Amino acid sequence: MGSAQATTTLRIAAAQYEPEWLDLQASVKKTCSIIDEAGQKGVKVLGFAEAFIPGYPAWIWHRPVDPGLSTRYIQNSLAVDSEEMRTIQACAKKNGVVVALGFSENDHNSVYIAQAIIDSDGKLLMKRRKLKPTHMERTIFGDASGDSLMNVVPTKIGKRVGSLACWEHCQPLLKYHTATQREDIHCAGWPPLSPHAGPELWSMSKEGNLIFGTLRTYSLFQDVSVFLTRMRSRHRPSFYMQPPSSARRASMPWEQASQCS
Repeated sequence: MGSAQATTTLRIAAAQYEPEWLDLQASVKKTCSIIDEAGQKGVKVLGFAEAFIPGYPAWIWHRPVDPGLSTRYIQNSLAVDSEEMRTIQACAKKNGVVVALGFSENDHNSVYIAQAIIDSDGKLLMKRRKLKPTHMERTIFGDASGDSLMNVVPTKIGKRVGSLACWEHCQPLLKYHTATQREDIHCAGWPPLSPHAGPELWSMSKEGNLIFGTLRTYSLFQDVSVFLTRMRSRHRPSFYMQPPSSARRASMPWEQASQCS
């Protein structure tokens, strides 16, 4: 406080894009194209939504048991030690962008809601898992272990960048522990969020998380810069919360995918 240092501007961006559903290779290609675009626009920190690769498995909220889709989801989830991850790291290095990546991690065919922070030189600084998947997410995703508590890292841009996923922002002790790591920039990973219209949960709406809710309070109490990452989707959260009509099901990308040979 009271420093005479000149004010500097750091450009950060939230990648608000629809994922390439259930397609690992297409997901990696799209992720890299977004990083390229961000680099061209002078972005220094870029955040992606929860499970952007290969898309959030939204069908679990109305049809949790689907062996076929679950198998495809596992097969198209991203392994940390893989050529696909190294491709993303190389792209971050080429563009000089710090990337906070949200993805479904495949670890020996068990999957986890994961986040990674890749430095502007392409180094993988941190990989963590959502400590406890929320509600129906537990039909697919496993729990994390204690090392996922270390979720803030120093970067080459001179800022400490951290991540949490979705309802982890509602956990007081987890937010407190993140704050003790002296976080400067926080990437909040969320699945698709739409304006609240009912009967979907308020806490899963745009207003519930951004305008009045968890992210604003996180920013106030932690005194950090927070940016929300959520994937775009053609489908409203209410479709996830109630059994859809056959017409609705036919229009959903994960339903279309399940019909492919």
